[in-house]
Amino acid sequence: MTGRDQARLLGLFFWLLTGFQLLMIGLIGFLYVAIFGAVFASVPTKKGDPPPEFILAVVVAVVAILFVTTILFAIPKIVAGYGLRNEKKWARIWTIIACCMAVMSFPLGTAVGVFGLVFMFGDTGKAYFDSLDSGRLSTGRSMAPPPNSWQ
Repeated sequence: MTGRDQARLLGLFFWLLTGFQLLMIGLIGFLYVAIFGAVFASVPTKKGDPPPEFILAVVVAVVAILFVTTILFAIPKIVAGYGLRNEKKWARIWTIIACCMAVMSFPLGTAVGVFGLVFMFGDTGKAYFDSLDSGRLSTGRSMAPPPNSWQ
């Protein structure tokens, strides 16, 4: 497997991991709101207790904060995936950041993060990004020099 193939695969893994995490947070949030809504709608209230609508609003606010936080933590993985899939040289930094963040998400994120870190700091990843820095494509061809240059 070439460095280009590994980079594209890592980018795809970042996107799949991010989509899975967003899907899971959405499902968990929906279940929490549905379960707490059903429970607090059927529980009798005593004098002095907060109304069930208030408690349900608090649950919805907590779920919304969790969803927004998940989206904020997903941004580096989405950007790194885009950069890796489109052979951008700035993807190196974003990939290292995304890998370090993904490692904390056990077990799928850990697998993706370790794969990414091994690729990034291994010989294949270094050679791949060096070829992007020097202007060569990963196929080994060199790009034509810009017009009116002395190269």
